[in-house]
Amino acid sequence: MKKTLFGAILTLLLGACYTPLNNSGVATTKPWLEISGKKMDFDGKQYDSCYQFNVHFWPQEAAEQLDLKDACISACCWRSDKEEVTLDFNKNFEKDLAYYGRARKYSPGKITLKVSHSNLVNTTKVTVSPKGAVRNNGLVKLSYQEHENPARLAQLQAASRRLQARRNAYLIEQAQRQSEADQAQQQARQQAAEQALAKNILLRQAGAKIDAYFYQMNKAYKKQGAVFMLSERILSVTPLNTQGEYAVACHAKARTGVNLKQLKASSFSCGRWRVDLQDASVRPDDRKARQIMDR
Repeated sequence: MKKTLFGAILTLLLGACYTPLNNSGVATTKPWLEISGKKMDFDGKQYDSCYQFNVHFWPQEAAEQLDLKDACISACCWRSDKEEVTLDFNKNFEKDLAYYGRARKYSPGKITLKVSHSNLVNTTKVTVSPKGAVRNNGLVKLSYQEHENPARLAQLQAASRRLQARRNAYLIEQAQRQSEADQAQQQARQQAAEQALAKNILLRQAGAKIDAYFYQMNKAYKKQGAVFMLSERILSVTPLNTQGEYAVACHAKARTGVNLKQLKASSFSCGRWRVDLQDASVRPDDRKARQIMDR
């Protein structure tokens, strides 16, 4: 009778500490301990369960030191595989300090969570060490100290300066190349404009005489009973050493022959000319040009 009464009292005392049932129908001693699944034997007793710690951290960066899946925080773990989990916040401290030159050292450095289950009261219990490291709302609040490795920081700063120097040199080189490309494009545009202007000046001042030259040539071919078919005049412009002066070579494509059935392609020079852009003047620069100009 006394044993029965003692068991009932123990059940009531334990029950007062339990949270409501999880979705799996299992009570837990902490609201942040979730039971998402369980395994039962033929007698209806639980022999395994999949638990998960619904905890959060301050500072939040502390969570970066953990494998949240392995720590049963981002996924549930079967109790038969892992009854105890250690959250080691300082496992990478030495390595981070050596690599980055700065690292945080957390306190408490380790928190152990041990999970067990009582079929007597259908409750899963979690024991936290050190006690109170996890608050009832699931907050894991840590303190920390910033540590520095002066030698490594000096190395990183020197490497950063070298990298910045290389980057600056690269940017300067790119800017110079772009400037040179822009200047080349500007020069090309200016040269093209000057060449077009040289052609226009030649056509304005000597175009009529060139046309007259080919007109007389056509008359000469007709007088001999031959065919002269002028197609186009081509002007080739070359800059001279004298600033603002260009040499313009003129020639025309034509088809000539004794009759329309017997034509061949020919090219006829219409002179080499010197064009001065500054005073918009044109001068013959070879015998053909002088012949055309003096007609």
